[in-house]
Amino acid sequence: MLLGLTAAQLALVAAAATVAVAVVYTAGAAGLVAAAPVWVLLLVAGTVSVGGRPVASWVPLLAQWKARQLIGSTTAVASTRGQRDGLRLPGMANPMDLVACEALGAVLLVDRRAGTATAVVRTAGSGFVLDDFGSQEHKVAGWARVLAGMCQQPSIVRVQLMMRTTPGGLAPARTWWRQHCGAPTGELATALAGILDAGFWRPHVRDTLLAVAVRLPHTRRRLSDADVAVVAKQLESVATSLAAAGVTTDGWLDRADLAGVVRSAYDPDAAGRADLACASGLVGPVGIREQWSRLRTDTAAHATYWVAEWPRQEVQPAFLQPLLLGEATARTLTVSAEPVGTGKALREIRRAKAEHVADAAQRARIGQIETEATRAEIADLDRRESELVAGHGDLRFTGLITVSAPDVATLDERTAAMESAAAQAMCDVRRLVGQQGHAHLAAMLPLARGVL
Repeated sequence: MLLGLTAAQLALVAAAATVAVAVVYTAGAAGLVAAAPVWVLLLVAGTVSVGGRPVASWVPLLAQWKARQLIGSTTAVASTRGQRDGLRLPGMANPMDLVACEALGAVLLVDRRAGTATAVVRTAGSGFVLDDFGSQEHKVAGWARVLAGMCQQPSIVRVQLMMRTTPGGLAPARTWWRQHCGAPTGELATALAGILDAGFWRPHVRDTLLAVAVRLPHTRRRLSDADVAVVAKQLESVATSLAAAGVTTDGWLDRADLAGVVRSAYDPDAAGRADLACASGLVGPVGIREQWSRLRTDTAAHATYWVAEWPRQEVQPAFLQPLLLGEATARTLTVSAEPVGTGKALREIRRAKAEHVADAAQRARIGQIETEATRAEIADLDRRESELVAGHGDLRFTGLITVSAPDVATLDERTAAMESAAAQAMCDVRRLVGQQGHAHLAAMLPLARGVL
């Protein structure tokens, strides 16, 4: 609102000034010194930042964390009987219903409170990294057309692109061996079975999922067949636009596929045991313990980061390659895009531009220079406003990165490697603290529920 301060910071600074002026008029200099612990504390809370976050923003986060610890919501133990009627996971305020969509061969995740239905499709590219620059630009333009088409559809609430790395390189070969050969007999068969088992668990495969949340046609208690057909048509149009952009789709996820994805999000080693999880009906984690900067689930530890700053300069189309390739073991990158209405986007841009004008006048009055970051923000606002006036849509992007490991020591090593890769991709990442449970739910599960 003023010199980069938020409303809460300005309120604290104003309170500090009020206290200081009041004691000076009532008790003079001695009163000012006596009341120093009060107004100095308010002034520090309103102006000082710790860990890239103002002190005024830490107070509600710490209060919420302590309250959750007192009521025991940071620890949860699930029943092993599974969930048959819906999907309820730790951190969810309300469960999501699972509705079969025969037209797509998929399962719809229905959130009645939000009024949305979400379906997940498995996608794949075609050698983007090895393409020449012109081919990469063409594919990026195709993906931009997909996002632009989603902006023009008011029924689409949010899309979530999730790229994850899971074990199971030789899953098809191992499955065939178990079905046709049974128990190994003989030295050669035993050695071959051991190779298949090792190749199944150690190598990793990259999986890309796209979750699309659409608005329900009616706010009924139960979805009718006509409502499901309307949602199916909207999702089919998304699949058509993906095919036109050169993105290969491998079918929509059914209940069994979704159960495997959800199970492996809490237990990465369970990626190859998804069939056992589905057979028992166990979808969510058996137990979780949320800590200040990490989340412990079943047999793994997780840490989720927020992409606070994307690159501020022109980058190549494959700028995220360090995060997606290389040593990306047990790492998940999620990018959520939420269409913003033209009127709302224009109001936000003009409000931000007015704030920049007020800040520029204040800086000129006190002799403070304008930074390059401020000029870049103003140029970005001008570009977005011109695009909106020209008829283009606006999207609000959110990036989350989750690193998983079997223990805390390995997790620390992998998070350090991820932070280095993010620096190579020119992305500023910050570890989310005090909210790892909600962050894991938004980053590791293709539910397109948005980020709190």
